[in-house]
Amino acid sequence: MASFLWTVWSSRWPVLPSRPPPRKVVVYQKTLDAGLRLPLTDFQEEVLQNDGCSIQMLTPNAVNKVVAFEMICQPNGYLPDYFMFKYFFRFCCTGDKYTFSIQRGGHTLVPDGRTPKSWQDRWL
Repeated sequence: MASFLWTVWSSRWPVLPSRPPPRKVVVYQKTLDAGLRLPLTDFQEEVLQNDGCSIQMLTPNAVNKVVAFEMICQPNGYLPDYFMFKYFFRFCCTGDKYTFSIQRGGHTLVPDGRTPKSWQDRWL
């Protein structure tokens, strides 16, 4: 089992999430609150790779949709798949952050939540 050394940062400290220390990655606390766990699953990595983004670029609401989709698929006997996910959601840019919106004319599989404005205040 891999061990992680967690360092909790705050916006009061002189470390920027856009420039983490060498060999480190930023994970926002609100993203963990939205359901993200480390290490990422193969499906989560597939979504990030296919959409060309990293975990710190996704809003907590986007992370919640990815995690919830995975949780809906598995008990119903389906392996979560990127193309199945894209049937329900489209990748959207909101400023410099990214989220997933329901496909036009699509069904609401995971309801839209609100991402708090202060979601980037604390990171690991």
